[in-house]
Amino acid sequence: METPVALALLISFLAAAPPALAVDHVVGGAVWSIPPDRDLYRAWADNRTFFVGDNLVFRFEMGFYDVVQVSRREYEDCTADDPYADFHDSPAVVPLDVDGVRYYVCTVGNYCALGVKIYVQTERPN
Repeated sequence: METPVALALLISFLAAAPPALAVDHVVGGAVWSIPPDRDLYRAWADNRTFFVGDNLVFRFEMGFYDVVQVSRREYEDCTADDPYADFHDSPAVVPLDVDGVRYYVCTVGNYCALGVKIYVQTERPN
């Protein structure tokens, strides 16, 4: 009698989907810096799917770049008047812990206007 129950439990366990593994996304695929094309980071993000639990990894030369999480308006205006978070140490590992859109800019000089900015859409895993 115990064998059918144990077998049913084993089948249920094996049929369950394995938990999704978090992914570290190295922003831009390399170094967070002034890109040769202002749309490089946008194109990079458009070709990826970001899930809650993943991380963005910003690698940059400390003292010459930073990463600041901002609002959509600040992203569009390349400002950081009221930032949500800022990162000055590299690599900056930013956990994507909620679904929705997140915006990031570099506040050094006019680097944001030169394309050192990105936004990502984070989704809940299925």
